[in-house]
Amino acid sequence: MKKILLGTTAVIALGTMTTEAFAADKIALGLGGFMKHYVGIGKNDEVASTSSAAERGKDIGQKSNTEVYFTGSTTLDNGIKVAARIEMEADGAATNNIDRSYLTVSSDAMGSVVVGHAPHYSNSSAVRVPQVTGLDWGDTDGWGGTATSSTTTTTTFANATGTGSRVMDTLGGDSVKLKYTSPSFSGFSVGASYSAAEAGNASEARLVVAAQDGYSYGASYSGEMSGVGISASLSHSDVDTDYSFNYAGLNLSMAGFTVGGGYRDFEDTRSGTLLTTDERQDGNAWELGVAYKTGPYSVAAGYLSAKRSGQSGIAGDDKDTKWSVAAAYDLGASVALTANYYNAKANLEGTGTEANKARTISGVIAGIEVGF
Repeated sequence: MKKILLGTTAVIALGTMTTEAFAADKIALGLGGFMKHYVGIGKNDEVASTSSAAERGKDIGQKSNTEVYFTGSTTLDNGIKVAARIEMEADGAATNNIDRSYLTVSSDAMGSVVVGHAPHYSNSSAVRVPQVTGLDWGDTDGWGGTATSSTTTTTTFANATGTGSRVMDTLGGDSVKLKYTSPSFSGFSVGASYSAAEAGNASEARLVVAAQDGYSYGASYSGEMSGVGISASLSHSDVDTDYSFNYAGLNLSMAGFTVGGGYRDFEDTRSGTLLTTDERQDGNAWELGVAYKTGPYSVAAGYLSAKRSGQSGIAGDDKDTKWSVAAAYDLGASVALTANYYNAKANLEGTGTEANKARTISGVIAGIEVGF
């Protein structure tokens, strides 16, 4: 009889545990995202490398950037929260696809673990120059129109030091990865991330011969001291045996003003014959800006400077300078009107050839940005 009672008790207890484990609601996905449309006019005097006189004139351009988010979460009976996020590119192009998709498992005690197609810790935690519109440094490079000579057509302004002038280099694509962020202790937190394949957006990332894995780690702070809001980040990133970089960012805010920016140094760690055939990535980049918000109005100004060693055996460094002024007006309901003026200059290493002449691009862009 005693064994029967014990067995019955065990069955009841197991049934209770099973019921409690699955008592949380199933994740239901909701919709979100953004839609941004811009129209602008740009002037680009880049000289095509095969022509001595081809110049870009003033041309009107349009640009759109739309993404749809599918998000949802549930909280288990033990207090652990599980959240799903899927980001889909939604502009009218043949290459539309799922941009990112990942799960986040988190709690107040353990912090958060992200698994799936997500940005590295160094990118998601970075404190950047204050901005009031959805256009970053690299987003203005395609606004100069098209310069055509008898032998060549170019369609995008070429930075001397790389895409986006290397302030916010990513480690690669959005390949699957693991990322951990600790709980916040008095505003401080630490984190790290790893991916076995950095070269693309692989769903099956494997570390194999000749493949690039990548990792990042760092710390961040968000808080207030003596009425001044402070946001800061510090991180290190490494891509296999190719290159590594460090980043530090700081923002200070008070009375509607935000001042700050970031600094990145990068080092090419390749060796052997690669040094004589490839571009050297050693260099640094920094950005600094200020923004002000009052009521529905926001304005910002920023400056960027970047340089890298470039090709070995050629004198000088590749250098970029950029600056911009932007404004936004909040219409309410996550709808805003924006305006940007931008100016960029690229100076390539070496002298005496058309390909290495300094080139500039400038223009104005107006837009409407909607969140949903």
